[in-house]
Amino acid sequence: MDSEQNQHRIKSIYRMLLEMATGNLSYRIKLDGHDLQFDELAKSLNEVAEKMQLGNYLNPQNFTNPILSGNDSATIIIQKVQDYILNNLEEPLPTTKELSKMFGTNEFTLKENFRNILKTSIYQFYNDERLKKAHFLIQQTAIPLKEISFLCGFNDYTNFFKAFKKKYHYTPSDLSRNNSEE
Repeated sequence: MDSEQNQHRIKSIYRMLLEMATGNLSYRIKLDGHDLQFDELAKSLNEVAEKMQLGNYLNPQNFTNPILSGNDSATIIIQKVQDYILNNLEEPLPTTKELSKMFGTNEFTLKENFRNILKTSIYQFYNDERLKKAHFLIQQTAIPLKEISFLCGFNDYTNFFKAFKKKYHYTPSDLSRNNSEE
């Protein structure tokens, strides 16, 4: 077994558990078809997430936004964009032009509908959700801060540190220290 593939499988399982812990129940592990044990574990975790989602499990941390109400096409597209962002927080945010192509709308309409429905810009939503996830992980896990910043899509710890402090008015290390003292 290739150790790089094994590392990728372990990271997939780790990410799935983090996503479930942070309330993102729409994330699923992709089965790779090359490792029966991995595929069985991935299938089991996907089924647990599915059952939790169907049971309307709500994360007490309220990490993700509730599902939007309404079935007009604008709301459906914004829900899909929101789900895409929440499932890909560790990845760079595509441009609004790329997002509009991905979801079959034009750039102006996407930005306008996102702002009208969610009361924020696409980028602000993405950034706020990354920081919420980081806050949650700092409070609930012993993962090192630099790794948390990476898991939340920040390639540079200094940028993460500044964004976190700007949003919460304290540093990630302050929060980490306070949690370890309890």
